[in-house]
Amino acid sequence: MMSRFPMTWFVNATIATLLIGMTGCGEPNIGSLPVTGTIKVDSKPIEGVTVVFNPDGSGRSASGVTDAQGKYKLTTVVSGDGALPGKYKIGVSKHENEKMDLPKVESGDSKALDALYSKLDTSKTTKSQNLVAPKYENADSSGLVAEVKAPGPNNFDFDVKSK
Repeated sequence: MMSRFPMTWFVNATIATLLIGMTGCGEPNIGSLPVTGTIKVDSKPIEGVTVVFNPDGSGRSASGVTDAQGKYKLTTVVSGDGALPGKYKIGVSKHENEKMDLPKVESGDSKALDALYSKLDTSKTTKSQNLVAPKYENADSSGLVAEVKAPGPNNFDFDVKSK
């Protein structure tokens, strides 16, 4: 007669393994609080502005990017989860590539294209410019600060200057 012990043990071990594996699923809860706000440049909301909350001391940074209305939501670990409680220094930047003003050449005009390409300095790389005054990019020099507190609300609006 065969013992039922090995089969029962196998079923119980399989169930235990599945339960342990499922406990790791889901969003990590590190204690972050929702943080939102608006960034304006010269009193106008601008899309694509990056805002970074750097902890004043030890801790984790949080960041976000503004939408067309200048609104942002911070992320520490999971998109939109916010920031950990504490004091922060804030950096703000908006980078765009400089435009290259190349002359227009009619298609099929190979002599004009050859002349254009012979004058181009291909060793140059496209430069990026910050549309926000340089002092705001560095959290230590920006003068922008915030304190994230429980229970909140934690809404921080900033109006920075352009170049």
